[in-house]
Amino acid sequence: MNQKEKVIVLLSGGLDSAVCLWLMKEKDFELYTITFNYFKRFKKEIQSCLQIATFSQVKEHKTIDLSFLSEFEDEKYPDSSPLLNTKELIPPNYISSRNLIYYSIAAWWAEKIGASTIIGGHNKDDIIYFPDTTSEFFSLLTKSINMGTYGSGSHKYQIIIPLHNYTKLNVLEEAIRLDLPINLTWSCQRREDIACGTCYSCKSRLESFRQIGKIDPLKYAL
Repeated sequence: MNQKEKVIVLLSGGLDSAVCLWLMKEKDFELYTITFNYFKRFKKEIQSCLQIATFSQVKEHKTIDLSFLSEFEDEKYPDSSPLLNTKELIPPNYISSRNLIYYSIAAWWAEKIGASTIIGGHNKDDIIYFPDTTSEFFSLLTKSINMGTYGSGSHKYQIIIPLHNYTKLNVLEEAIRLDLPINLTWSCQRREDIACGTCYSCKSRLESFRQIGKIDPLKYAL
């Protein structure tokens, strides 16, 4: 009996990463999921990740504590920081070197369990705001992982970003096609008891539902 190929999916709790997980599930891979718990991250997001992973019956789900990492709006920068004078240009939820850290940890786990593929849920909009979500970035990171690991001697590692050309609307359409449990996902950046409906993520999500003429199963404050 041939063993299934092992795939690690970075899971955030939102629609993007859930769609990536279901796309891999559709291809019948042996699935592993990993979530990163950084400073001030909502417990609701971590809970959503676990619920999504459990529902999809992944082989193993890991939550990695990275509480020393914080978003741009939660950091204090010294005068010497190059970020101090560019506040207006940087998204408040930017985390310096986030994906360099996340995917390096995922690569550690991939080498440990014998997985060759790491999946990230970055969409077309992410590329506009976050420099560590471009194809060029992931191409160079993949080369570095393959240069710096013993595991690459037996098989080459690859980082795949399936949603690079997807808008938020495309992601929602794919979520519906895949019949994933949208009610388990969480996108709000301001609240965890009930979605605020006013933050960027909520508005983007609600607009996508409006465009396809469907109602989001999540409850909103507005």
